[in-house]
Amino acid sequence: MMAHVYKEFVLTAPSVWQALGAFVKANAAAFLHQGSPLRIIVTSSERKRSNEANARYWKGVLEQIATQAWVNGRQYGKEIWHEHYARKFGICDEMRLPDGTLILRRKSTTEMSSREFAEYMTRVEADAASELGVRFFEREDVA
Repeated sequence: MMAHVYKEFVLTAPSVWQALGAFVKANAAAFLHQGSPLRIIVTSSERKRSNEANARYWKGVLEQIATQAWVNGRQYGKEIWHEHYARKFGICDEMRLPDGTLILRRKSTTEMSSREFAEYMTRVEADAASELGVRFFEREDVA
């Protein structure tokens, strides 16, 4: 029985294209013979947001909003601000339920690409600065 295989190639140079071809050539027939053909998926290279960006969001953005912002005489925690901004600026995807109903579902920030997350954080920071008077300070301990 063949082992499970998962291999990614990011086609950044001709040498990587050659490595992809060599990998397929060396393995495709064997997997097909075992009844488990290789599946090749082609997609543009857009990475999920990084752990560093997420740390910056929670420590460098939400924490500063939570400590500086006051609304109607009250302060709110990071989790509340996260939900507020995720609903205000988050990306919505259409989702069809089993009964055929089409709904809009807010995409989790963990599902956002690096580009989407950067744009989202920029909107959050701009809104917090202009609407709540939050001043953002760079912190050395935030990645």
